[in-house]
Amino acid sequence: MVFASGHSIFWRLTDEVGEEDDLVSIVLSNAGRQEIAEVEIETDITSPPIENNSQSEYPMDIEWDRGDLDLFVILLRNSLDTTDGLEGIEQIELDLTDESVLRIMHIVAAARFSVPYAADDIIKQPSTNCGGSVQFQMGEQISLDTIDGFKPAVIVSLDEDISCVLLDQITAPSGDNIQLDQHDLLVVRKEWALPGDLTTTQPGASDIIH
Repeated sequence: MVFASGHSIFWRLTDEVGEEDDLVSIVLSNAGRQEIAEVEIETDITSPPIENNSQSEYPMDIEWDRGDLDLFVILLRNSLDTTDGLEGIEQIELDLTDESVLRIMHIVAAARFSVPYAADDIIKQPSTNCGGSVQFQMGEQISLDTIDGFKPAVIVSLDEDISCVLLDQITAPSGDNIQLDQHDLLVVRKEWALPGDLTTTQPGASDIIH
């Protein structure tokens, strides 16, 4: 993907301590520019070390694949609340100081690199199928009824189950050793996904403020 500014985009994995997980950054590079040819954006996402990779090979740069690009564009389109085609979205100039753009990049990084967590032990499983009849889409915000209340998440993969990136932390009640952070990647059953407006804090155009 090349932005309107001429920058291309890729992932950078860095092993700063020589062990445990790699740190994930997003790098926009423009080899044709003499000044500010590269912009690196740090994320709070980590990735399991790549097998057979030596310390001398870090930092490691990886191109965004089609899945990364498609998810990024879908999330960007949803953020802009537009029905325009994907082609128009890919040509716009991105403001890297815009918090919404940075949030989207974190979600895409989590979808690509985070280790998925099976959410069976943190979801309050409904006695009836509340969400199974709802047809969700990629990039859509959903709500999860968890042991720490209703929490928002964004769908990043739809298969037999839903993979979603958590938008708020989950802390288990006292005595349970469960702590999930913002941008953790969860796998939930489709019937556990609830409409996103259950955890929406900003009113939409059709909402009535009382």
